[in-house]
Amino acid sequence: MTVLMMAAAVYGVVQLFVLSYPTRSVRLATVLLALIVGVYVCGTAVALLEVAYTRVIADRTGQSLIEVVNTTSFTTAPWVEELVKASPLLLIGAYTKVRRQWGLADFTVLGAALGAGFGLLESLLRYSLDADRALARHGGWIVPDSLSPPYIPGPSQVLTSWLPSPAASLDLGQTGDITVPTFNHLAWTALAGLGVGLLWRARGWVKPLAVLPLAASVAHHTLNNYVVQHPTDRQAKQWLEHLDGKLWLAPLAALLLAMAVDWVCLRRGKRRIPALLLSAERADGDSAAALIRYASRRLPWTLLIALRFVRLRRAFCYAAAGTPPPVLEPLRRAVVDIAARIDATDHEQAWRGADIRAHVRAARALAGRRRRLVALIPCVLLLPSLLFLCVGSFKSTAGLQGYFTTGAGPKILLGFAMAALVWIAWQLAILLRTWRQAAAHLLGEQVAAHRLRLSSALASATVGTLLLWRSAGSAGSDGRVIPAAHLLDALDNFLAYLGFALLLLSLLALFPPGAGFALAGGAAVGVLTGEDVLAATGLGAAGIALMVASATGSGGEAPGEESSSPESKQRHSTDPERAERVGAAREQKVAELTDGTVPSGDPGKPGLKVTKPGAGTTDVDVIGGDGSYIAVGGPAKARNLAKFGEKCHILKYAAEQQGVRAQVYLEEGTPEPALRLARKILGDGNVHTFTR
Repeated sequence: MTVLMMAAAVYGVVQLFVLSYPTRSVRLATVLLALIVGVYVCGTAVALLEVAYTRVIADRTGQSLIEVVNTTSFTTAPWVEELVKASPLLLIGAYTKVRRQWGLADFTVLGAALGAGFGLLESLLRYSLDADRALARHGGWIVPDSLSPPYIPGPSQVLTSWLPSPAASLDLGQTGDITVPTFNHLAWTALAGLGVGLLWRARGWVKPLAVLPLAASVAHHTLNNYVVQHPTDRQAKQWLEHLDGKLWLAPLAALLLAMAVDWVCLRRGKRRIPALLLSAERADGDSAAALIRYASRRLPWTLLIALRFVRLRRAFCYAAAGTPPPVLEPLRRAVVDIAARIDATDHEQAWRGADIRAHVRAARALAGRRRRLVALIPCVLLLPSLLFLCVGSFKSTAGLQGYFTTGAGPKILLGFAMAALVWIAWQLAILLRTWRQAAAHLLGEQVAAHRLRLSSALASATVGTLLLWRSAGSAGSDGRVIPAAHLLDALDNFLAYLGFALLLLSLLALFPPGAGFALAGGAAVGVLTGEDVLAATGLGAAGIALMVASATGSGGEAPGEESSSPESKQRHSTDPERAERVGAAREQKVAELTDGTVPSGDPGKPGLKVTKPGAGTTDVDVIGGDGSYIAVGGPAKARNLAKFGEKCHILKYAAEQQGVRAQVYLEEGTPEPALRLARKILGDGNVHTFTR
């Protein structure tokens, strides 16, 4: 049953994740990390707060703890839980880089993940130990503990439901079919996530509206808990039934509203900075056809490159709205660099001779065998928890769960939990040591992922310390960690061995070991150039594939390879005098071919400077007889296709401002990818080759 409860929580989050694709910029890994944070960070914080305030109120009023718990469940608890569940987004949004690079859809989906994690924890605490007495009914499992027993939906109900709840009271429809209710915690915190997004991204009179989604989630949460405590209040029960029937629509409406706002922001960013678009996108009218065509070039690499490039570009568009240009420049250059590389590899030849897997294996080998062995440690530590909570959570395998709850089983979990605490402490040290490194990362999502990992590790360490302290006393390794009256209903079954198993599962948030940076952004930095690291940082392992393909397609060298050709070394020479002579001869020849003039008055010297706002400057080497702006070059243009493509865009913009043509003359021998890139940007009729 535990597997199915986890599957239902994850499936609901994935549904919103997939639906938000047109405007989302965060990865699935970050969304699932937020779900884990909802389990451990939000769950731990709420538990500690509820223990504290229920005990304080009971001491001051003289009421019993049970009375205080029943009263605060619909007065204080809804506010506390919703604010705590939204607090990770509030804290992460405090980072300027994060709130600028995320859209409203990102905040909404991450809010849903946090809520799903918290709700999953409640379900696990209540029913994860009931496999032995569960009854298989209606395609799922019923836990017979009341007249309205809890129902755990089976695979068919989970996969055919919208935002399915991991566990809820059995509800038979009029035809006798099972109705799986909407996951209320997921829906509530999705609304709160939209509110946090409005708080961080909205301006002017719209910003105060951020309170409305959060207030709506708290109001429904309060009504739900009130009806639980007052089942005889018919009017309140009718209101709740009406709202529950419409609850499925709330996260959907919130997400669609967020996507509509984000779509406007993305369109505006692409219009302001056309260099963000691929040449094929401009030719196809900025449609998805260009990206789909590129994604199918060589699967799975080109698909990964296209998807990750789109995410990176969206992060830039969101940030462009309110970020000063100097601060935004590194991200802009990264996006333009990757766009130019994609343009240069948008043909079969670039991928035909590229041995991508060999380069990816070489990059991974730099991490060393020690790092791979270290990654096995959390996998080993997870095994008892997986056997106990996952494999043993079904009726047919309940004996396995029974083994871990009696005899030596709790002590085995205790031993593994102690080892896990040592591992978590080590990971905490790594995460704290890389605090500044993460803050300086190009992408806000990497900063957020680092902080989420750190918070999860802190919460796990806190829970683990509490478990060890209680199990060392009278409670023992198989006793209750917290007396039932000290928490709300969900913690009644919080036994020590269940806590140990959940502690082991928290290692998922710390996998892979370390700060969690991308492969090429970490161990492989030492063998790649600055540009390559920038590209790989945005795309991960797919960035290595893109670099290899662009090097192969441009006639250059793949990373880590050297050319032994004397002609190649002579061609790549950077002797200033020789370069000036070659440049002068080229410009003089193009001026003769076009009946034009050299604006510098001295061939080989810098020409007419032209500028494109937000993009940079370039030189006009020759002004043609018809007034055309002409750039002149040779084979070296293929060495940095990103820079060459950017210069072509600037030249085209400046020429259009003057009402003239933008042309490029490249000497014979220039690699085909450079010619192809120039034709995509300027048009076939404006790219020429010549013999000096």
